[in-house]
Amino acid sequence: MMRSYVKRLINAPITGEQVYLVAFSFMLFISFLMTTTFTDYFHTRPLQLISYAGVGLLVLKIYLFDHHDATKLIVITLLLGVAFLSWRKSQSYLILDMMALILGAKGVYFRKIIKWYYQIGLIMLIAVILYSLMGVITNLAYVVQDRGIRYALGIVYPTDLASHVLYLMAAKSYLDFKKLCWKHYVFFLVMALLMWQVANARLSTITAIILVVCLIIAKKAQNGNRFAQQTASLYWIFTPILIFVDIMATLNYDPMNQLFIKANSIFSNRLALSSEALQKYGVNLWGNHVIEHGWGGAKGLKMADINALKYFYIDSSYIRLLIIYGVVALILITVIMMYISLRATVEHDYALVTVMLVVTLSCLIEQHLLDISFNPFLLAAFTITWPRKKESLNA
Repeated sequence: MMRSYVKRLINAPITGEQVYLVAFSFMLFISFLMTTTFTDYFHTRPLQLISYAGVGLLVLKIYLFDHHDATKLIVITLLLGVAFLSWRKSQSYLILDMMALILGAKGVYFRKIIKWYYQIGLIMLIAVILYSLMGVITNLAYVVQDRGIRYALGIVYPTDLASHVLYLMAAKSYLDFKKLCWKHYVFFLVMALLMWQVANARLSTITAIILVVCLIIAKKAQNGNRFAQQTASLYWIFTPILIFVDIMATLNYDPMNQLFIKANSIFSNRLALSSEALQKYGVNLWGNHVIEHGWGGAKGLKMADINALKYFYIDSSYIRLLIIYGVVALILITVIMMYISLRATVEHDYALVTVMLVVTLSCLIEQHLLDISFNPFLLAAFTITWPRKKESLNA
């Protein structure tokens, strides 16, 4: 019996979906590992090089398994070329990884991707937290004036810990949207409170609370409440508005203007740092190699203690896109985000509309838009996401 099972397993045809999920899981594992203090024990460069094997699998799927017509293949090749140019110019592999994952997702069920993301991410986060509490890896602690001690629990920085929790909450919300009830909302609010107490991640905590509020509205919309439907149908508009406002605020930042001073204070000096990056590196089509000095990891913590003034990091995902990856990448990713949000609105997919709103808000203050260990939701663009798409995508 065992021999028969093994024989059937060996002879089973390999599908494009299987190739994609193997590549996705591999890249997710590596990407997540690089956000932990396990990196104190080895260099991250080899991990980046290994992750290119996942990109190779995705390219293999696109050209051998997906059966695109000539026109689509030309468009896909051009988009991969854009990502390649941006990667080489910026020396940041994230744009190449994310674009390969987006373009290679044809014929794969989006819910399955999010389920794999949630299960792998949750297991890894719990394991990392436990290892840090047992002393196997470092539990970094940051002492900040007027904010107490901020713990990272095995992640490289407290805000990254909070972001992992936030995106896992978003994934859980998407997967269990039809079953959401007050128990889920209470649990999410408790997690938001823990994020505040442990990591003192104020902005991520506020975003988590916004997630709960928007989920309540989305559930009412799903149940036919007209006002809730009209409200949820406007979620998509925040994507272009917030990206535009973020870029305009950075371009016109004035450190002497009281309005900018207040906004910069609310966003923990992010606006000033974005403006500094813009003045230092400028903007071009394909991006720049930006040298940053963050407080993440053991080296970052040491720098925070010895020379805090050396800190320089672009937190806003949209300003990162503009400066690090270039104008073309910014336009491309913005179009993808708007397409997902608008299509979800048309399909009355209130779960995905809500999640995309939260992604938009989170990426205004955090750098995780292109990092698959945090954000898998851009992959919805070309997956099997809505029922009426199934037949055409599997054709």
